Amino acid sequence: MKKIIFLFSSLSILFSSCSKDDAITIDPNPPVTSIPTEIAVDSTQTFNKILSGQSEANRLGLRFKFSDFEPTGIYVKPNATLKLNVTLLKGNAIPELLVGTYSRGDHWNREPIEHQLQEGTNTLNIGNEGGMIYVRYIKDNTPTAQAKIKFVSGWKHAPVFKLNATTSTNWKKMLSTFDKVPSVTIIGDKSMLVISRDKAVSYKEENLNNLLNSIDNIIEIQNNISGMDASNNIHNPMSHRLLLSEYTGDAYYMFAYNYRTAYNNSGVQYIIDEQKFKNEGWGPWHELGHMHQMDAWTWSEIVETTVNIYSLASEKAMGITPSRMRRENKWSEIETYLALDETNKDFNANSTNVWTRLGMFYQLQLAYGDDFYKKLHKTIRENYPNIGSDEDRMRIFMINACKASNKDLTTFFKKWGLKFSTVGSVYNEIAAFQFAIPSTDLTLLQD
Repeated sequence: MKKIIFLFSSLSILFSSCSKDDAITIDPNPPVTSIPTEIAVDSTQTFNKILSGQSEANRLGLRFKFSDFEPTGIYVKPNATLKLNVTLLKGNAIPELLVGTYSRGDHWNREPIEHQLQEGTNTLNIGNEGGMIYVRYIKDNTPTAQAKIKFVSGWKHAPVFKLNATTSTNWKKMLSTFDKVPSVTIIGDKSMLVISRDKAVSYKEENLNNLLNSIDNIIEIQNNISGMDASNNIHNPMSHRLLLSEYTGDAYYMFAYNYRTAYNNSGVQYIIDEQKFKNEGWGPWHELGHMHQMDAWTWSEIVETTVNIYSLASEKAMGITPSRMRRENKWSEIETYLALDETNKDFNANSTNVWTRLGMFYQLQLAYGDDFYKKLHKTIRENYPNIGSDEDRMRIFMINACKASNKDLTTFFKKWGLKFSTVGSVYNEIAAFQFAIPSTDLTLLQD
């Protein structure tokens, strides 16, 4: 069974818009190079300032930040000296250069080395760890600045595939020509993959346009069930791509954290093989789901439960039936739990497993449709509460579940054994709404 890692400590567990097509432009007068133009990386690139990952996570109420940086397709070797020029085209803010890819290494939490640039000539001494180059150019509100970066020397071209722009022939040329560069970048509208060149060569016949469309589609499906419907600014979809990174360590199979999801050498097949992603992709759907979880109603015991609301939505969109809940006979376990005497049921107890807990959340979706979770996300986002504890998160979920369904779910929650010190006062709050009681027993619902 795969391992997933999350940090619950003083470290943050919370977690511009410019067009992806506009983020990088081609120098009309590229330098003379022996590398064919059709596979060369642009030595001069233009970047528009974008909203920060933190500000976007705050807007959407997400636990994790998406990837607020742009890939360049440029690689630097360890201990290289990188020379570049920065020209401001608009505003006075200077971009930051990132060397290395999040989790692209043996340590699960490898982070890129950050270099604050200056206008004009920059000479950067790259340390013991080189890597792919990214530009982070962010602001927490209304970004307007624009800068041009010319990479002068000390860098190498790396294979870069861009959705609906790179041909299969040119991709194969890149893989064979840039054979000393260890990583490749595969860029979609909503996603970007950074994986080993060796792995890319193994899958060089893969239709990468289809793969990227499938990954972007899953992100859009998960955006949709999260209520990111652009009905007003607060519900606009995330403005950043999401990084899917190949992790070379062996401590974890797949995981999600700020700025990325990551997959080890065994798990990466599920993000580079389109058929596996579409038909056996519960792992990456699950990790992408973690990036959509809201902090306000994700208490500690359900981190690995509510994520599968998004996994189930992905599975359904891929046309996979019956659901994993049915295929793996999870309903039988749920029936056994629900049959317990009320005094012996405790939803948050260690003895109540992830799949049994998922039954409660899935039954609400079965009762009130996909719109239930869209409404739940949107209502919480519009009235984002102060959060002090896991009990606050449970209260927020229970109150807003009643609002999203327009029903008094007290009996349902009691049958599921939701217990915490202030649960009695929550039931009093629910009663004050004077919602109708469901006409049927929701705990009997199954798909």
